[in-house]
Amino acid sequence: MWWNSGPHLRRRMLVEAGLVEGSRTRSTFFVGGNAVDEFKEVLLSKFGTLSRAWRLGLDADGSGKLDMREFCEALRRLGYVGNIRTLWHLLDGGNAGSISFDELDPKAAASLEKFRVMSLMHHESIQHMWKVVMDKDRSNVVGLPMFIEGCKSLGYEDEEEVTELFEYLLLRGGSRNLALEDIVFLQSWEQTKRKKAERRRLGVHWVNRDPFLTARHLDPSRSFDQSEYSHRVSVDWEEEAQKFRVYLIKTFGSLPKAFEAIDANKSGELSLAEFQAAVAQILKYCRHGEARQLFRTLTHPRTMLTWQELGITKVEWTAYRMQKALNARRLHVQSKLNAIAPLGASPRA
Repeated sequence: MWWNSGPHLRRRMLVEAGLVEGSRTRSTFFVGGNAVDEFKEVLLSKFGTLSRAWRLGLDADGSGKLDMREFCEALRRLGYVGNIRTLWHLLDGGNAGSISFDELDPKAAASLEKFRVMSLMHHESIQHMWKVVMDKDRSNVVGLPMFIEGCKSLGYEDEEEVTELFEYLLLRGGSRNLALEDIVFLQSWEQTKRKKAERRRLGVHWVNRDPFLTARHLDPSRSFDQSEYSHRVSVDWEEEAQKFRVYLIKTFGSLPKAFEAIDANKSGELSLAEFQAAVAQILKYCRHGEARQLFRTLTHPRTMLTWQELGITKVEWTAYRMQKALNARRLHVQSKLNAIAPLGASPRA
């Protein structure tokens, strides 16, 4: 299996990382301190910037992540002649099973992630933000002055930071204007992160990674701490609340049955602690933090969850309670009739 590294791969990684003096052989004519530096030099020579190299040469589907298969295909297209497996493990410093742009250029990745978050904080999509904020004259292109003005309306204050961001976003060589096609990839990044956040609800039983491969960082100069923006996604909690209602209906048959099931003490209302215990521990629908946000969305501006906040109408709740009372009454009458019936007359006898 490729993830079972063994001593030979570890030794080769130390050599390619430049941690073994005098034993490293270079695979390109670029003079770099290690294999990763040489790989970056190759990308810069072909594309001009690492941002353009990532988007045009590596991340073909625009998802923001590369698995092993995509990485091998991209390097073959680029004509890379070094050891691909060793380079993969050197770049995948966190042994996460995938490579992101942060492994190539942490500064540029942090800048793009911040722009993604700032753009989607108050807009439903990158396309909507472009139409409302950037392309106000409907020319389909935006120069640096207009881009700076648009970023200020998004919340940016440092023009130097915005200028660097503009350079990271430029995709066509020689062009000094941005088009929607140059920034729409951030929407794909957002979708990837939303899917990852949704998968976090499921428990992880087995992970395909070697715990002994990167017991220590092969290159101490690299920092694997990602920016706070890389973990943030613009979640529509109203939509999540609706998904939760659909889940309850699918699980219990109806919302009234669901509310009665999660209302353990039958008080008619749920506190935050009760809701978290029911949703996160018993139903295992999501984690406690997500359950807290879901509770706030359902109850706003109240502090307790009742059947009304769950989306149950008064007619539905009344009909459910009446039907339940009739069923209980029917069972009670049937048990009395069975008790006084002659021996052998009841269905049980």
